[in-house]
Amino acid sequence: MGKLLVALVMLLVGSGTACAVAPASRADVGAALDRYRHEYAKVRPSGTLPSTSDRNYILFADVMRRVLTEHVKPFDPQVLVDKAVQGLQKKKKEDPSAGDRALTESALDVMLTSLDPYSSFLDSEHFRYMREQTQGEFGGLGIEVTMDDESGLVRVVSPIDGSPAARAGLRTGDLIARIDETQVKGMNLRDAVARMRGPVGTSVALTLQRTSANAPLRVSLTRAVVKIQPVRYRLEGDVAYIRIAAFNQQTAHSLDEAVEDMRRQTAGKLAGAVIDLRNNPGGLLDQAVNVADRFLEAVEIVSVRGRDPDENRRYSGTPGDLLPGLPLVVLVNSGSASASEIVAGALQDHNRALLFGVRSYGKGSVQTISSLSGEVGIRLTTARYFRPSGGLVDCFGISPNLEIRPAGPPPPPGAPPSAANAEETHPDPATCDPDAKAPPAPRSWRMEDLCPDVSMSGAPKPEDDRPLQCAVAAIRTRLTGALAGR
Repeated sequence: MGKLLVALVMLLVGSGTACAVAPASRADVGAALDRYRHEYAKVRPSGTLPSTSDRNYILFADVMRRVLTEHVKPFDPQVLVDKAVQGLQKKKKEDPSAGDRALTESALDVMLTSLDPYSSFLDSEHFRYMREQTQGEFGGLGIEVTMDDESGLVRVVSPIDGSPAARAGLRTGDLIARIDETQVKGMNLRDAVARMRGPVGTSVALTLQRTSANAPLRVSLTRAVVKIQPVRYRLEGDVAYIRIAAFNQQTAHSLDEAVEDMRRQTAGKLAGAVIDLRNNPGGLLDQAVNVADRFLEAVEIVSVRGRDPDENRRYSGTPGDLLPGLPLVVLVNSGSASASEIVAGALQDHNRALLFGVRSYGKGSVQTISSLSGEVGIRLTTARYFRPSGGLVDCFGISPNLEIRPAGPPPPPGAPPSAANAEETHPDPATCDPDAKAPPAPRSWRMEDLCPDVSMSGAPKPEDDRPLQCAVAAIRTRLTGALAGR
């Protein structure tokens, strides 16, 4: 049963305290599974009690045991069975002739989605989709989404650079109310995603609710093969601008190539670099560690802590800096989440970079994707991230050293996102671990301190990317002293 440890490319609300329920005993688990068998018998077509060697029962029992031993929070096995029974009954009501496998998958789906917003059952199609995302190419709209519990709609985490969603102008924070003519309210996330996916070249219409719009917006998108280009770059004079859109298997290598190319273009005379992590929803944990390591020495980058202390891990860097002695600015906004928060937090905690923009989302958890028999799998929240300073990323996010808020509407379709390309959104702090200690506030600056010319340039125009403008100006004139004096 292979496992792929990933920092999922969707957002996840904080996971809560991990000490409310004592670990389940073998007897408790056995009693809960026996109850499930009897409830399952009531809805299956044959009406008979499945044996303990029934393949669908084995699948359910395997998943429930994984939840009880691996999820970041402990659960009462009877509560898990309560949710599974709801799934059985839901499927039976929708399809009275549903077979054993369909009933089992519905039970697993409802049980797993009740744990947190991103634990879920992955049927063969969704399991393949998850693997394609981490590899950097897949078919669809190029949009990362999560459920919005308050509205019951699907919330946009971030459109992927250059994707159909980005070209159509979707923004972080948009709520998807309809997919074609079907209302989203009442769907689970899995069904909504399935409706948005489809054959390459076909179209789908999304009806959006946007905070800044007075009426719903309807946009049409054509599905395509989305090739994630994790790193884009250009020179802003003698300052390197590096846009990291996602953390997939190519990110760290692409970053190396980008820096080497810009160093060559400037004959080795780069003044510094801007790392743009805005609207980056995350990706692979190892790639986030590798990217942070490119700019840090042999110091701690992140620690990952789960239920079992023996499974906790600390990830540290190695000697060497890709841009030794050069100042760095990292751009973040509320669409920056998960793996991007690891990088931002590590560079800030070790005084390697200043952060410009607005507070990052606050998604500090790890999802483990486990493959099961028959090309299906589960996605389970198994741990949380802690910064080198010890601060929890969940809900608190990463606060910038210099707050610069959006100036206007999103940039032209396909362009790298500016700070205006997101409606600011964060998890409800009430979902945080009540015992978690908020990280100390970082030292803060004003635009007048670091980029006075940008600050005094008058009212910003909608197309202005003020965080980037300020970062470039600060690197050229004042940032080295600011970093040294933190």
